[in-house]
This record gives sequence, C-alpha cells and structure tokens, in this order.
Amino acid sequence: MTQCLLMMYVVLAGVVVLAVILGSPAAGLEMDTQKMYLAPPSIHGVVTAGALYDGTYVGSDTTPTVSVMVPEGGDTLTLYLDNCTNAISPPTNISDSTDTHMVDVTAELGVGTHIIYAKYNNTSHTSECSVETVTYNVIPPTEAAYRVVFKGAFTKDALIPDVVIPGNAHFTTLIGGVHNAGVSLWEVGGLASPGTERMAELGTTGTLRSEVIASQPHTSDVIEAGVDFGVTPSAAFEVEMSGKHASMTLATMIAPSPDWFAGVSSMPLLQSDGSWRDHGLVELFPYDAGTENGDGFSLNNDATTPHQTIMSIRDMGKFLGGPIATLQFERIYLVSNLAQENSPGSLFVGHTPDGISQAFHTGPDTNGYVLYSLTAGFDSLAGSPGDIRISIASDDSGVPKDLIGTLYGNNPVSKGYYTFTADDEIRLDADTTYHVVFSVDNPLPGNAYRLMFTASNTEDAGTASGWTIADTLQGSVHDTYKDNSPKISIQGETATTPTE
Repeated sequence: MTQCLLMMYVVLAGVVVLAVILGSPAAGLEMDTQKMYLAPPSIHGVVTAGALYDGTYVGSDTTPTVSVMVPEGGDTLTLYLDNCTNAISPPTNISDSTDTHMVDVTAELGVGTHIIYAKYNNTSHTSECSVETVTYNVIPPTEAAYRVVFKGAFTKDALIPDVVIPGNAHFTTLIGGVHNAGVSLWEVGGLASPGTERMAELGTTGTLRSEVIASQPHTSDVIEAGVDFGVTPSAAFEVEMSGKHASMTLATMIAPSPDWFAGVSSMPLLQSDGSWRDHGLVELFPYDAGTENGDGFSLNNDATTPHQTIMSIRDMGKFLGGPIATLQFERIYLVSNLAQENSPGSLFVGHTPDGISQAFHTGPDTNGYVLYSLTAGFDSLAGSPGDIRISIASDDSGVPKDLIGTLYGNNPVSKGYYTFTADDEIRLDADTTYHVVFSVDNPLPGNAYRLMFTASNTEDAGTASGWTIADTLQGSVHDTYKDNSPKISIQGETATTPTE
C-alpha cells in the first residue's frame, strides 16, 4: 500500500508541536496509475468478399469473415454496425493477443452497403469504437463469364535504346487463379511465394498451381493458359466468376531473365455497385520477384539473399515506362445493354396486374441457343411489393404469348444488379423474337419494384452476332417511357445440338 507523510500541528502544554505521522492516504485519495482506456482496433478487410473495388468490398457472402488488428492485448473482440451500437458477432476470444484476428459475422447482413466497426475489451476496460472501418456492399448471388486475351509486346518499344532482344525471348505459360479478397497470390511489396519464385525464374507453373488449389475456399479456379512462342505472342481463355470469387491474378515470366515477370494482381471484375465490368484493357508492366540477382536477359544467376520484396521495374534498368504486354477482357453474354447510360426515372413493376415485357431477337446460329440466366438493374423499391417473377415468353405479333421458361433469384429489395437463373436450360430458336416478362405475384397499388432503363438503342460490345434488344416496351408503362429498354443482360451460349 502506498504510504504518505501526514503533518499535524498539535498543542501540548501550551507549546505548538509539529507532529509527523507516517500513514495511509484517505480512501479516494489514492491515484489510479492504471491506464483507463484501450486504443481502438483497426479493421483491415472483409476477407470473404468477392472483390475490393475502389476502396469498397463487394460480394454475396451475407455472413462474412472480417480481419481486425488489435493494438493491445485483450480478451474478446466484437463486430458492430451503426458506430458500435448494433453487434453483428458474438464476443470472440482473442487470447490477449495483439495479432490480426479473423472474426465471423453471425447476424446475416441484408443486401446493401454496410459499414463495419469493432471494439474489444479486457478484464477491466473496453476499447473505443474503431476509427478505421470497412465498407462492404452485400449483393445477391451473381455470376459472370469472361473471355480474356493476352498479347505480348516484348519489343524495342518497351526497352531502353540499344538493348539487344535475345533471340529466344518469349513469355511462359500464364498461371494464376480466380479468388476473393482474402488471398493474394503475389503483390508488390510482398515476398514471392515458392510458386511465384519458380514462375519468375524458370517459367514453371506446378508449384504456383498447387498454391492456388491450397488456398481454397478463398480461390475457386486455377487459370493456366499456354502462350505462343515469340516476342508478340497471344493467348486466349475463358474464366467464370461469382459474387464470392470476383478477383483475378495472373503472371507470366519474361524469359530469359533472372526473375522478371509480367502480370496482374487481384484485379476486381465486380464493381463496388455490384455490377460486373463489361470489358477493359489492362496494360502489364515488368516486375522483379526479388529472388535472383542479375540485370540482364540471363538465367541461372545467384540467389538474392535474403529475398527482397516484389517490386515494379517499370522505367528501370532495361525497361522503359510502356507496357510489355496487355490483357483484354470481355464479358460473355448473348446480348446486353447494361453498359449503356441510365435514363432518369424508373419503370414500375408490381403496382398493377400488368407486367412489363421487353422483346429481344436471337442470332442466326442454326442450332439455336441455351439461356442460363438474366441480369437486370433495379433502383430502390417502393413500398412492399410481392415476389418478383421473371419469365421468358414466345412472341405473337409483338406481344408475349406462351411461357418458355422461368428464372429465379432474390427479390430486388435495394438498388443494384440482380441475376435470375433458370433451373432447367431454356432453349431458344435461331432468328426468333422472344420476350422477357417482369411481373409480381399479388400486385398492390403503391408497391412496386423499380427497373433501371436506358434510352440507348445500342447493344453492348461483345453481344453475340445477330442478337438485339427491342427499342420499345410492352405492358404497364407510361407513354413517356415506352421507347426505352430495361437494363438487362442475357447469359447463355450457342447450343451444341439443334433444337428438337
């Protein structure tokens, strides 16, 4: 116990005496030397989000896993919404550790944008609410397929003057994977994995392929595509994405070289608003894996000890600032207008018994087509409409006739892009008009879903040959909007056998 000196003046026999008493302080006077607060935690990311796009995590996992850094030791950690007032996880044991912790959200998050916070505590105190938060946009389940084309440009335009390009200059097999925001196969500033090292030094793919597979469930598919030999080769492949795995990483060795490679790391194809990127061209620049010494186009150099972090060598050494390759991607669909400009206003569905129908025309392939899914853009809903119904119908003189098939998905309860999928394949004949019909079970006045629409009469780049979307609407639509089209994309493929 802390002791102090108490001084008292007392009178003894008429003489003032200073008495010094060694004693304890009065209750409540003892200074509390213990720290009265804990520094707030920092949220690093949503590791089960499909992608990170422009600072926003986006994906279809409604109970995501969140990465949180605790700066001081603690006992439990809890995730929240609404400035740490609405808990979305139970207290999670963090074992008095200051490490980064993975915490599972247990309260299912609805479709829409959420800002996630955190607090932690020990036996005596609770931290302040986290200042560093993350934004996570939950979207309905969605899928997309892409056609990707790699083109090499290992030419004098990419190199400093007077550099002699080796006669055996080439790119090696492309290797990478489809993954979510919780894994990085390689990144600038990080150390190369054994797989990345072998890819960059030797052009081999086996070890990196194994690393992609071992990273499941953060990864969904390995990407591996052979590249033609030479300085301006090409390679093409197709890849499938989902709302839970919407990022792509690729790499190829710049050969011969010590450990130089080109590629793209964690490229998101799902945008922060939940829509898929329609198409794009990405320039690829050279990187040094940090694993082998050397400054020329040569193999089998001394190892870099210790290994250094991966770094860009754009505009360094033998390389100018231009790209050494490009990667072009294009979403695969039969027809789409999602990339066209939105028109102001919305098309209401569900406030009357009449639905809205949009005609489309198929291409000329004699085998016909198979429709797998349809994506449509919706604004925020009005009121509380019933379940939405998406159907494909035949055509009778410009209006829907017989039901061909039904597509199923989540009700579009908030603004975003929603994908509806057929339980069984829907076969479509060549050079034929059909209708997408939007309707609602048990329509109620004043309650409706609101479809995004466009005044553009142009289909998106990548639309299959001969496919078109009609420029007018049918159904319960105000005359002002009849010369417009809902924002839709129809996914499918050419049938392998003729329609019976």
